[in-house]
Amino acid sequence: MKDSRLSIKDIAGKLGRGAKDISEEFREKLPAYIELLKILARLGKNISLDVNRGILKIREGFVNDYLSEVSIEDKGLRSINISCEEGEASFSLELKKTLFDGVVKMPFTVEHFIFNKDKRAVTFKFGEKKIDKVNNYYSKFLFWFSLSVISIFYDKGDGLKNSIFSQDSLTVNPDGTHTVDLNKISELKELFNKNVVKIRYWDIISMDKLSFEKGLITLSLSRKLTNIVRTAISIIEVMPKGRFIRPLLNRF
Repeated sequence: MKDSRLSIKDIAGKLGRGAKDISEEFREKLPAYIELLKILARLGKNISLDVNRGILKIREGFVNDYLSEVSIEDKGLRSINISCEEGEASFSLELKKTLFDGVVKMPFTVEHFIFNKDKRAVTFKFGEKKIDKVNNYYSKFLFWFSLSVISIFYDKGDGLKNSIFSQDSLTVNPDGTHTVDLNKISELKELFNKNVVKIRYWDIISMDKLSFEKGLITLSLSRKLTNIVRTAISIIEVMPKGRFIRPLLNRF
């Protein structure tokens, strides 16, 4: 119990000069980092954090469970799912419209990703749309015909922005990619403003890469955050039962 009451500064002194330097700069925020690591540990099988490499992996099923609970304003859109392969992913949109009843698959890659206190944005490059599980050939034919006709009457970039995204969160870039500003999505604003230990913990998270593996979404923590996480783990591990935190984080 005595070790658990040691100050972060005292513990950092035992961990070496590098850890001490980090804790001096971030000692007020370290309780929030520690609490965040505990939250990740409680998520169990859905999320895995490799502390040494600074790699966070999320199972696609965890994201799809969240998407299934998101309210869909367009009644013609029944559901949204994401599936991940090596290097790319796909959105599957289940639609029931006048001209179409089936699933549209939209493959995409992530060209750029940044997530920190000042900027949270992701740039996608979409591939060829595919359709699947349509009720009949007539429905399939009408769907593609309607897309072809509509495309004649609007610029592809502006049309996509205005017809699918009602908010100003999307930018259609000259190279054909699409950038989504996560800070401008109203559903995420409340989440980003939540506090842990009197600190807005989304502000202390910084990541600089998003990629895909089979069934997994992979996020790379920034080098600075990786070092802080290592220090936080070292502090937890000198506390009673703290040695159990690392295997609870690195699940797969």
